[in-house]
Amino acid sequence: MDQAIVFLGRFHVLLLHVPLGVLVLAIGMEALSRWPRFHVDGRSPLDPALPLVWAVGALSAVATVALGYFHAQEPGFTGAGVNQHRWAGTALALFAVLIWAWRGDAPRSFARVWPASLAVLVALLLVTGHLGGALTHGADYLTEVARPGARVAARPRVTDPARADVYLDVVAPLLADKCSGCHNENKRRGGLSLDSYAALRAGGESGEVVRPGDPDGSELFRRITLPETSDEYMPKNHKSRPTASDVELLRWWIGVGAPGSGVVGDLEPPPSVTGALGRRFGSPLS
Repeated sequence: MDQAIVFLGRFHVLLLHVPLGVLVLAIGMEALSRWPRFHVDGRSPLDPALPLVWAVGALSAVATVALGYFHAQEPGFTGAGVNQHRWAGTALALFAVLIWAWRGDAPRSFARVWPASLAVLVALLLVTGHLGGALTHGADYLTEVARPGARVAARPRVTDPARADVYLDVVAPLLADKCSGCHNENKRRGGLSLDSYAALRAGGESGEVVRPGDPDGSELFRRITLPETSDEYMPKNHKSRPTASDVELLRWWIGVGAPGSGVVGDLEPPPSVTGALGRRFGSPLS
């Protein structure tokens, strides 16, 4: 891959805040300029600045989308969420350009439809922003605080680690907390999703990431135990990192065969794992 494209593409996450802010400003100024209460001598004092504000908003949106297309060329940016964000962002940029050109070239016709135009632009801003946030933080980022454990199928809260399901109550929440922001059905970095046991076992572009019974030979375990200075260390970009207890739990789970179900107590965890389980659940094994 052309390194220049990779380099430029990463500026997408820096520039994207410019059109968001400027277009919100343009929307507010446009609405106020149409309100007679804010007119002076029959004209809004905002009118002279509006063409420039719309131009900056529209052109920065186009530049952001172009950099986004470059950014999406990096490995791992696949899945429905990436495509949805791409098309929503493209629609947003084109519509911003349309408003800029329309209000400049045909102000009378634009004056008849400006409320609907601004409403569409607001909707595109919200949708594009949400889809972009979902790629970065996970699809349920907005609701996970209100619904703890939303990234994992709803289950009754387990208070006794010995009765917990080894995958659904221990491993799946751990992976959701540490890994699913980049490895989910909408954003498959490296072709890998960790949203389900089946997806985990299917692996990614380089093959399987978990070898049952062999923690040290499992790519997932290797990545999280590398030195943090390594280019291959996961998770990247200083995101929430696995604790020593998390690493111990994953080593044990893979070592006992990486089961997709099973009661923790029946698997007879060793003392080091019972301690890690106690710390994760906030109570010791019974």
